[in-house]
Amino acid sequence: MFAMHRKLVRYVVLVLTVFLLVFIILKRQSVPTSLSQYWYDPAPLTYSSRDGIESKINEKLNRPLKGEAFSPVITQFLKGKGKSSPGLEIQTQAVSLLKTRDTLLTLKEQDMVQQCKRTAIKDRSRDYGRFFNKETEGIRRTHHTYLNENSLMMEVGGNWGWDAGNFTKLYNPRYIILEPLEPYVEILEKKFENKSNVNVYNLGLGAKNETIMVKIEGNNACATSKFSGKGGNVPIFIIEATSFMTSLGVGVFDVDLLTLNCEGCEFEALNNLLSYNIIENFKNIQWATHSLLKGVKDPIGQYCKITALLSRTHRPTYQYKLNWESWRRKDIK
Repeated sequence: MFAMHRKLVRYVVLVLTVFLLVFIILKRQSVPTSLSQYWYDPAPLTYSSRDGIESKINEKLNRPLKGEAFSPVITQFLKGKGKSSPGLEIQTQAVSLLKTRDTLLTLKEQDMVQQCKRTAIKDRSRDYGRFFNKETEGIRRTHHTYLNENSLMMEVGGNWGWDAGNFTKLYNPRYIILEPLEPYVEILEKKFENKSNVNVYNLGLGAKNETIMVKIEGNNACATSKFSGKGGNVPIFIIEATSFMTSLGVGVFDVDLLTLNCEGCEFEALNNLLSYNIIENFKNIQWATHSLLKGVKDPIGQYCKITALLSRTHRPTYQYKLNWESWRRKDIK
């Protein structure tokens, strides 16, 4: 009798446990996506293979071309330089010019890195206050007076287009924007729909081709990051930085300004570009460091190595260490 009672209790517990698990699963599925406040319900990923990622990235590379076989912005840019309209062979040519660089630090560069690390926290704290004020913060736009309508500029981390809007008003360059969040790409496309000199790519830049599920963070999603927001339910597609550049033909020609403000992707993108001679095809490189971002591995160490390697070919034109800075190729005044 007692044994039967114990079996009944175990059976009841088992049934209740199953009901509880079903309830939890259904409850979690009913929670709205974290991007619902931005009127966007991401489609579920239906692929998991490497080939699926490559296919999706290629699709996103073709999205802004509006029926043309090659980027109209790059075509305009090269015509402005007096060169004939390029075909897809420019991509093959760019890849053929690509060479790896030795990223092993010299003894002098190792000393530079160690000195950088020793003063990093003090430098970051000091320069944060110097940069983030009404008088100074706009330097990331007003500093680039060399830009004009025949220049080529790339922005990584377009968000809703605050910087892009200012750059186009100030200089109206040929403009390539990368933004990994779909709804903000739609905002950017709408904002620049009448600007034939602007292309928007629904991609992020990084060290390799990958898909990351992220959480939406910050005002207007401005703090969304593959590092701090990993594990969310919004997919972003990231393309290897050098592959993206050669797909546009960079290497055959130079880019006047590459500006990166992408919540930590700066480290991956710059490390990748610095591994190849393509880094020499960027006349000016500007970036925000996001060195306090949760999830970035050894941001100070990465920053110090990046600046040491970059100093081989470029020099700072303004520098608020571990906050914002811009570097210019050494052969340019």
